[in-house]
This record gives sequence, structure tokens and C-alpha cells, in this order.
Amino acid sequence: MTARYFSVQLIVFFLLLTVLLFCPPTSKAEENGGWKKDWALEKGFNISIDTEGYHFPSAIAFVPSPGKGPKDPLYFVLELRGKIKVVTNNRSIYTFAEDFFTFTPKQELPSFGGENGLAGICLDPANGYVFVTFAYQDEHNVLRNNIARFDSEPGTFSLKAGSMTAFTDIFSSEGSSHSHQIGPCQVSDGALYVAVGDGFDAVSPGWHDYKRSQGLDSVLGKILRMSLDGKPLKSNPFYVDDDVKKARNYIWAVGFRNPFGLKIVGGHMFVADNGPSVDRILEVHKGGNYLWDGTDTSFATNTMVVFVPGAGVTQLDYLPLDTNVFPEPYAGRFYQSQCGDPDTDPKTTMGRDIVMFDYSFKTNKVVSPPSAFLRYAGTTFQTLAGMALGPDGLYIAPILPFSDGRSAVLKVTYDPENSHPYTLEEDTSAPVLLESKGCYGCHTLGESGWGTAGPNLDSEKLVARVSERLGSEAYRARVKELDRLETEPYRSYREERAEVLGKSGIERVRTWTKYHIMEPKFDNPESAMPKLGINDKEAETITLYLVPDAPDTRTEVYYDFNKFIPQLRYRYLVYAFFLGSAVTLLIVGVYRGVRKKK
Repeated sequence: MTARYFSVQLIVFFLLLTVLLFCPPTSKAEENGGWKKDWALEKGFNISIDTEGYHFPSAIAFVPSPGKGPKDPLYFVLELRGKIKVVTNNRSIYTFAEDFFTFTPKQELPSFGGENGLAGICLDPANGYVFVTFAYQDEHNVLRNNIARFDSEPGTFSLKAGSMTAFTDIFSSEGSSHSHQIGPCQVSDGALYVAVGDGFDAVSPGWHDYKRSQGLDSVLGKILRMSLDGKPLKSNPFYVDDDVKKARNYIWAVGFRNPFGLKIVGGHMFVADNGPSVDRILEVHKGGNYLWDGTDTSFATNTMVVFVPGAGVTQLDYLPLDTNVFPEPYAGRFYQSQCGDPDTDPKTTMGRDIVMFDYSFKTNKVVSPPSAFLRYAGTTFQTLAGMALGPDGLYIAPILPFSDGRSAVLKVTYDPENSHPYTLEEDTSAPVLLESKGCYGCHTLGESGWGTAGPNLDSEKLVARVSERLGSEAYRARVKELDRLETEPYRSYREERAEVLGKSGIERVRTWTKYHIMEPKFDNPESAMPKLGINDKEAETITLYLVPDAPDTRTEVYYDFNKFIPQLRYRYLVYAFFLGSAVTLLIVGVYRGVRKKK
């Protein structure tokens, strides 16, 4: 019976696997569009899933002139934990390279302790080189920076990497950190440019991290320039000899803190640099000093754009005027992703945007302030790191999974006929309302720490605090006093106060929160909170955001399962196994029942 049971199970397993592979339950990534409500766009644009099945995607790089065949590489995607993926024209995904460095995070994302790993990628089509930057742990478990160069097919690149060359010696005398590691890179005019953070460690910070940024004896806090073989270039401003272990031979510019955006356009270099409380975008020149000295004041000096407060500026890209990707006025602009802090409570809007701005190459000045092009408005943790302009749209790689556990590269296209239903001008999501109504000026939400005049708005603290107040005899006595008043707003809110008292548990807290947002004095004459001019619908949106339902068990299990097995084809194997087992048990049960009757 055991052998027969196993044979039946095996047959059913392969039948189900065949069905799942050729007629999958979600044959297109688009079929579950629930994720779309988490994104708000400029009017006239649409957003779609281009490819999915990644694990912490951190950067994207397009092949400048891809081949025409369906299996020719179109773009590369870095996965933070060490895989380089290549996506072909027909959207097949291959592993280009993996297992070339060691890194085990002390904490996993969304904690900032999990930020290290593969960070930057840039391509040299003339030689078929693929450069990646990363932080790794050496044989002594010391965290260090490095660059790897992979050989590939010149021009069109390949699905698998050839030989690898590591530029280890450049960074061998200095460690990295769990916060400010090596960052983006770009090939320009036959040279490789790399941005490197100052090595600040938020876990165990030193007093003089910024001094590394200023010193010519350190590669940290710098923009480096080298040959495509990792050698110093004599035209570098501080070059003295060809010693690969001498930092000054590679330095192009000094004075950076955490430069995580780098773009060279027409000989102009632009860098996005993260500060303690403010961020900046600046144009960088040969031998320049960009003045990071440990203070926010130094960050705001001699910059193009300053973000106050900081938004976590990351990758930069530029869309030329002579393009058909986007129409004017979206062409001829810079696009810049803002990741925020990955462990910042999702109930904030700091970061998690893509902004655009205009720059005049004639006057070397920004001619329009940054404005939002795309915003993440979801309720789960998210951070926007990977971003690149492709031949048919803007591609982004949210580093964390969606609320359903999937992880994807998204594509934004100009498509007025099929415009995304959630636009920036209509974005009345709770995070946007909280920010636009000035709530963060008085309150703390998550770990943002923006306001301290009002009470903390974290859900657990809010529910506990409000529940205690509403359940007290003192509150009931106060309501009776207010019900006798004929002045406003107390007279108009008698029914609302009665509604609060008539409910219990979480519904009581929600009801009170809604009316408190609409009229802070409805049950408290001493309230110092100003009336925000919020309507009933907006108040309900904010209330459900601040006092949410706990996710049901089925949703949590589904999310954890998809996070554990991100590749859809591998999930099919698991589905087929369990479905096969269940169907087999059913068949065997029916078979036994029939035999007993005989």
C-alpha cells in the first residue's frame, strides 16, 4: 500500500506541477493589482510590474544599446545580499553572478543594521565590463569596502559573468561601517568613478568620522577615480605615484558624508549626499572640497539643492531633452530617489519619493525646486533605493517586499489613456494628510521624532492612553458637564460624545480619535490642538491609519511565506507538493472506501 500511495502521490505531484507551470494561478504579475494603491503618480502616468521575484533589490543598470534578440540582456538588478540578476528583452531573469563575497548582517532589513551588501552597479559596454560595489566581511570579520569587475560580452553583455577581478587593495587599509559604506559608480570617458561614505558607524560611532572625509590619506568620504583596471590615474588632482594602497592617488574630490547618488552628464558630475539632519545635491569638480565637518551647517554650504529635513537621497538619473521616453516638461530633468530610513515607521512620508528638478547647463544652476513625481503611500515599511531611466520609462526597485510578500521592479510610463488611478494631486492618503496638515510639527510618529509638543501617535501608545482616559469615571463626569453647555463646539457635539461612551474597546478609541481630529475641543476645553479643517472622510482615513486592525493570521502567513520563498517558480513546487499530497490522500481514501464496500 505504501508503494502504491507513493506512486499515486508522485503522479499527482507532476500533474499539478505541469498545470502550475504552464497555467499558473497568477500567469501575469499584473493580475493582483492591490499593490497599486500604495503608489501615487503625476497625472497621465501609469505604473506596472516589469519583473518580480527578487530579494532586497538595491540598484538597476540598463544596457545602453541592448541586442534585439529576446534573450539579450536589457538591464541588471543588484540584490543586496549578493546576487547580480540580469533581465532579458523577453523579461526572463537570470543570475549573472553570486557568492563572490561574504556578509552576514547583524540585523535584517528594515533595521538600518541590514543596509550593507551590494550597493552600486555600472556598465562599460565597450569592454563588456560590469562593475559592482559592495561591503563585505574579510577573514577577520572586519567590514570592508570593495569593487568587483566582471567580464562579459562587449556591447550586448551576457547572461553569465566571465572572470572576476576584485579591486581589494584600494580599500584594504580601512574598514567600512554598518551605515556609510561604498556607494554608486559610473564609467565616463574611460575612467571609473566611485562614491564612498565616510565610514560613520551609528552602532558605535567615533568622534572624528568626518575627519576621514577631509584627509587625503583615506578613501572614505570621497569621490574616487581610477582606470578600468583599478589603477590610479595620473590626471587625478592629488596623484603622486602608482601605489594602489595610497588613497590620495585615487581621490577626485573630498568632503562627503554618505554620497549615495552619482550621475555624470556631459562632463558635469552630480552627487546626492546624505547628512545628519539635512541632505544635499551638488555639482562636483576636480579637486573640490565639499566641506563635511560633522555639522549640518557644513552640508548646506555651496550646494545646488538642500533637503530639510533629510529624506535619504539615493540614486540620480537624467532624462535628456531629445528623448521619447517622457514628453515635455518631464524631459530634460533630473530624477532622484529618496529612500528615507528603512526602519522609519511607515506612517511617515519622509523619503520614499522620487522627485524631479531642472538644471541649467549654461548657468550651472538649478532652475526649479524639486517636486514630487512619484510617492509611496503604503502602510508597510518601504524604501526606494534602485532607480534608473530605461528606453521606455522610469524603473524603480523598492527594496522591501510589497504587503503581499512579492518583490518587483516597477516601470513608470507615460500613458494618458490608461493613467494610474492614484495621482499626486489627489493623494489624500493618511501619511500625506498628516504631513500636509502639520501634525508632525507637534507629534512624534514612529521613530521620526519630528514633534514633541503633543503626545506620541504610535498606535499602541495612542490606544493605551486614550482607552485609559475614556474608561475613567472622570471622563464620564466631564462629558456630563459639557452636555449642559450651550456654547460651541460643545452643544453641536453632544451626540458624538454619547457615541463615544456607547462604544467599547478599539471602536471606542477609533470613534474618539475621529471626532478629536475634526474638533479637538469636542470633549476637552483645555485641548491646545488647533482645528485643522479636516472633513469627515479625511478624519476617518487618518483614524484607520493611526488605529489599524491587526493583520489576520492568513495574511501574515501568506506574507511570511512569500518573503521566505520570493521566486514564484519555487513557490509553485511547494504548492504542487502540498496539493499533490492532499489530492493523493483523497484518492486513497475513496479507493479504500470502494474496496470496503466490495
